Amino acid sequence: MKLLIFGLIALYLGALIYIYLTQDSQVFNPRSIEKKEPIKLKDVEHITFEVEKGVVLKGIHKTSDNSPLVIYFGGNADDATRIVLHVKGFEIVAFNYRGFVNSGGKPSEKDIFSDALQIFDKYGENRDVIVVGRSLGTGVATYVASQRVIKGLILITPYDSIVSIGKKMYPYFPIETLSNHKFESVKYMLDVKAKVGLIEVEGDDVIPKYHFDKLKEKVLNLALHVELKDTTHGDVLQHPDFEKTIKRMIDVM
Repeated sequence: MKLLIFGLIALYLGALIYIYLTQDSQVFNPRSIEKKEPIKLKDVEHITFEVEKGVVLKGIHKTSDNSPLVIYFGGNADDATRIVLHVKGFEIVAFNYRGFVNSGGKPSEKDIFSDALQIFDKYGENRDVIVVGRSLGTGVATYVASQRVIKGLILITPYDSIVSIGKKMYPYFPIETLSNHKFESVKYMLDVKAKVGLIEVEGDDVIPKYHFDKLKEKVLNLALHVELKDTTHGDVLQHPDFEKTIKRMIDVM
């Protein structure tokens, strides 16, 4: 009996260690990003930003005569610069996170949040800015919106927090204590005064509806909520109504 108890304890402790040590790769997944040729479009330039000594982020800037400026934050396995292929008619700035694609450094919640504020301050200060985030990036976008004055916030397949998702996946483990990257959108949303647009995917297989709904409950100024059908979490940018939906949301902000 004692051997059984000790065995179960050892198994539990092993699982704890596994969850803790693998959390970075579960939250950030740049290795799965397919390498593609750099985007070559009219009015598009590839840009860099040294966010701290020796750490340079690679990004993209699409110019346009139309206001407002869109600042975009991608998902956990996204090349954020590809957003310019899916949203047209607006000025766009997007950078890849540390360790993503050709950006230097190693990703962490703390550093990504710091970098995001620097990006906003460099490109968006004293301008009408729509902050857009997708999947993991909705946590980044919501944080920025809670810390800066913006015109609007658009969240594509958002969640309440990484901790909440982890608790549902591993209900018998102290996820909040183990987690180094909490991305607590549900907390930051309480300080977002701007209008908010939400894009949900029907039957999302990555972000269960429970987590979407928990975040939506905390939105103070919901401008528009759109559910896109016949697509997936990973393919939402390719949905035929995606660009039209983004433009609708910007129009009401």
